[in-house]
This record gives sequence, C-alpha cells and structure tokens, in this order.
Amino acid sequence: MEIYSSEEQQVEAIKRFWHEYGKAILAGVVLGLAALYGFRYYQAEQRNTAEQASTAYNQLLQQREAGSSEDWLTQAQSFVAGSKGDNYAVLAALITAKEAVTAKNYDVATQQLNWVLANAKQPALLAVTQLRLAKLQQEQGSYDAALKTLEKAMPASFASLQAELKGDILVLAEKLPEAKAAYQQALATAGQNQQLLQIKLDELAHVTAV
Repeated sequence: MEIYSSEEQQVEAIKRFWHEYGKAILAGVVLGLAALYGFRYYQAEQRNTAEQASTAYNQLLQQREAGSSEDWLTQAQSFVAGSKGDNYAVLAALITAKEAVTAKNYDVATQQLNWVLANAKQPALLAVTQLRLAKLQQEQGSYDAALKTLEKAMPASFASLQAELKGDILVLAEKLPEAKAAYQQALATAGQNQQLLQIKLDELAHVTAV
C-alpha cells in the first residue's frame, strides 16, 4: 500500500480515486438501495396478497354455511379458478370436491381434484388427492381411469393404501389374480390395517395370483 508523505498528496490521491471510481461507487450505492427497497416492496406485496387470500378463503367458508349447496359450489369454483394456485386455493378445491360429491355433482368433484393434482406441491397432499380421485372414479365405475390414477408414484407411507385401493378396483373389474397380488403387496407394507387386508385376501384364497 502506498504511503503518502503529505496531506496534499493524500488529497490528490483521493481526488484521483474519486475521479476514476466515483461514478461506479455511486452506481453501486444506487443499485444497492434499489435492491433493498425493491425487496421490501416485494415482501410487503407478498404479505398483502397472503392476507387478501386468507380473507377471501375465510369468507368462502362462511358462505358455505349460509348459502345453498349449488350456489356455494359455483362461488368456490370461481375462487379456485381465480387464484394463483396458492395453499388457500388448494384447500378450497379439496373442500369443493367433497361438497360436490355430497351433492352428487361428480364432474365438478373430478375437476377440482384434478386441479389439485396439477397445482399442489406437497407429496402427501398429492397422494391423498390421488386416492380420493381414484375412489371417486371407482364409484362411477371408471375402473381403467381409477387404475391409471393409482399408477402415479406416492410416498412410501401411502404404499399400502394405494395397493389396497388398487385391489378393490381390480376386484370390481373382475381381475381377481391381479387383485390378489395387489392385496398381498398392500399387506406387506400395512400397519394397523392388516386384519381387513387379510380378510380380503382370504376371500380370494381360491385365486391363483399373477
């Protein structure tokens, strides 16, 4: 580092330094301040958006208790469609699907469950939605569609439920060897549901598994 022998030399050095680097320093300061305030603005916008979504979701739940089922389903679908796929919209879609099933509006229920599968991120939530959709498709007699829904990967903790539901659907589709194999797979990873699975397997004792 250069050592200056007088104050004049130091002043001259500072002037030269500022002449060479002053604009860059100012630009850096301006950019830094812009980034700081921009980030703060972004955070404020995020908080505001989250608060608005929370308010709208709570209002939707309140309307669920007050209005008719069909009116509420229409409002709920509009809420989900107008969202950006946030957590409130996912929760609303799941509730909408449940209410639609109760109202026997299966097309709406299917639409909402598929929306969750396309927009949710949490693996466990996706697994629950897959199971619900497959169960709905089973109830409608759409066995091939239900089996296709169950083909998608799920977390290991859902493996038994996935295989058991697959077995139930295969039984209804009269594909008993495949159903037995599915029940055996479910039993191998079952926790507390072993007794019911064993009963289902016993009913297929005469069937040769694939």
